Amino acid sequence: MAILKPRKRPQYLEAIEQRLFIKRLRLDPRTKDLPWCSVPNGGKRSPREAALLKAEGVQAGVPDWLCFVRTPGYSGLAIEFKSPTGKGRLSESQEAWHEKLRHEYWDVRICTTAEEAWQITMEYLFLSSV
Repeated sequence: MAILKPRKRPQYLEAIEQRLFIKRLRLDPRTKDLPWCSVPNGGKRSPREAALLKAEGVQAGVPDWLCFVRTPGYSGLAIEFKSPTGKGRLSESQEAWHEKLRHEYWDVRICTTAEEAWQITMEYLFLSSV
């Protein structure tokens, strides 16, 4: 008789939510061609790779997703994804970046789910969330 192991909770829930959000952005004709990008700051890297990225200008704390569309009162939208478990906290470098962006009239938000990020983006772009 085979012994069933209990299923592990999926790890990297933050990354899963971000991927769902990006998938929706790419599928929606209203958002797929807008100027936006994800910032690959997270993850484990070798010391060599980290040094190369730093030399290329990668900076700790930059929000996970950036939308370069101006709206009344804002220069752009920045979203920082945190785990839906509620355990994620902003690092000092993230707090500093958020402050810098707000000083430059960016709308900076923290989201825990793809749906929350989608709603914020639709509101920011003055679009219906349907």
